[in-house]
Amino acid sequence: MSTYFRLLRYLKPHLGVLGIAIGCMALSTLLGGVQMGAIFPLADRIVTDKTIPVPHWLPAWAVGFVSQLNTISPRTMLTAFAIAIPILFFLKGLFEFWQTFYMNDAAQRVIRDLRQALFDRYMGLSLDYHQKATTGTTMSRILYDTGIIQNSITEGLTDLVFQGFQVLMFLAIALAINWKLSLIIGILVPLIAWPIRHIGKLLKKLSEQSQTVMGQLNSTILESISGIQVVQAFLIEQTAKAKFANANERSYRLTRKVQKRMNYLSPLTELTGALGGAVVFWYGGRAVMNNEATLGTFMTFLFSILSLMRPFKRLARLHAVNQQALAAADRIFEVLDAPSSVVEHPKARVLPLFHREIAYEHVSFHYDVHPALRDVSLTIHAGETIALVGPSGGGKTTLVNLLPRFYDPRAGRIRIDGIDVKHVTLSSLRGQISLVTQETFLFNDTVRANIALGHPEADFVKVVEAAKLANAHTFITRLPKGYDTMIGERGDTLSGGERQRLSIARALFKNPAILIFDEATSQLDAESEHLVTEAIERLTRGRTVIFIAHRLSTVRLAHRIVLLQEGRIVEHGSHDELLQKSLLYRRFCELQLIHTGKS
Repeated sequence: MSTYFRLLRYLKPHLGVLGIAIGCMALSTLLGGVQMGAIFPLADRIVTDKTIPVPHWLPAWAVGFVSQLNTISPRTMLTAFAIAIPILFFLKGLFEFWQTFYMNDAAQRVIRDLRQALFDRYMGLSLDYHQKATTGTTMSRILYDTGIIQNSITEGLTDLVFQGFQVLMFLAIALAINWKLSLIIGILVPLIAWPIRHIGKLLKKLSEQSQTVMGQLNSTILESISGIQVVQAFLIEQTAKAKFANANERSYRLTRKVQKRMNYLSPLTELTGALGGAVVFWYGGRAVMNNEATLGTFMTFLFSILSLMRPFKRLARLHAVNQQALAAADRIFEVLDAPSSVVEHPKARVLPLFHREIAYEHVSFHYDVHPALRDVSLTIHAGETIALVGPSGGGKTTLVNLLPRFYDPRAGRIRIDGIDVKHVTLSSLRGQISLVTQETFLFNDTVRANIALGHPEADFVKVVEAAKLANAHTFITRLPKGYDTMIGERGDTLSGGERQRLSIARALFKNPAILIFDEATSQLDAESEHLVTEAIERLTRGRTVIFIAHRLSTVRLAHRIVLLQEGRIVEHGSHDELLQKSLLYRRFCELQLIHTGKS
């Protein structure tokens, strides 16, 4: 129940819109009651030409109104009702339209806010969370789960309020006419409630299973479409189709199970209502035949009882819908409540412009139980270019990822100019660092937008300047629309070298104090590598640069080379120094087909 109330809190900013919708529901229900009340004069005064009975429970003004109706001739009343009925239906339909419109508006606002909160939370969670969660599951929660909740608000909350009004109105009419016979409703409700509760529990479990399957569907689509080149090259189209078909079939079967159980509710409610209606019809019919009640009184009572069945049926379905929504809400709140391993300190201050040194002090880190760094200490001076080399899995990428706080060390600390990075704001820390990764990620936007990422109003001259420094300006000018060319998803319309140079231009546009290159040339051909290396060499002047490299063409640009193995720094020094004292580094150079002085 706490989940439901927490979900309803998202309605709080939109109570004005919700209030209009509820007001329209109340007016629509009231007009429905007027239509029901019209059966009295229609049946008693117009059809049977009898005096309309005046119930004793009516207030004085209502007694006077009924007495006034009894003075009107049947023909005059028939004409009046012929005019009034279309007006009543028009007004009732108008209010029903507005209640639906404003309730849908309220639901859309809530889902907009919920999706935004969910997306914002995903953006704030650290890398370790995203590495464990599949993209398909993430998309499923943002789109599929919020869609279920939208249905719960649009349909469920509408029914809860509107059908609740309907029940109160029809029940009030029935109780006013014959309260003893109306007690039959007290028998019908428990007969409906027990199976509804049982089915609701099953639906919540099925909804949880459906979300898992939906995540698998999304993951299969993303993998197959984004990796379509590999799929076709290795002739695994049938495997991909079979994998999707399996998840698709499971989704179909779960959906059918949900629909089957929800469809139980309608005939169950109708059967129970029909039993109650039959009792009322038999008892009331005898009362009319024995002149113990008028036809109008009996018809109004019967219609009131029968009219209760529709709201009861809708409320029965509401419970099932809400159980699905609660399962979806639990999954959403699980993300919103997920702790991030990287948290900004409450009293974090802005990091002053870096000018002195970066110090890793006895830093250790592990992924789950696998150690990545073991008691690493390293000092990098401002303006120095450092190259990190060593076998794969040695901890190079982990070491640089700790600097912008994509992760936090399990032990030790990192200081910039003597300030622990945990005590500064993330924006001021990351604002001074630019990262160029091995797997370049570009957005489906223009060249200009990708270079000036996050700064849509950036000075075009600065964009061009960054592109020239990155050796990217020449190829950009050859594109169909130059800097305004759309580069496709992940920059697929560009070559690998062009994408890498564009990512370097993006890093440079930020004008960072610290530049990190994570194997920026490892997948490039010789010509592209030359252009990128030339750009990097130009960029290292006057900046603090950290390389992770497997190619000596970029390693040789470093003032100092740090050799990592199994999470530890085993050697450091210049290229020539390491050739003399490190067998591991000499082996690294031999693999690069570089002459090391061996005979």
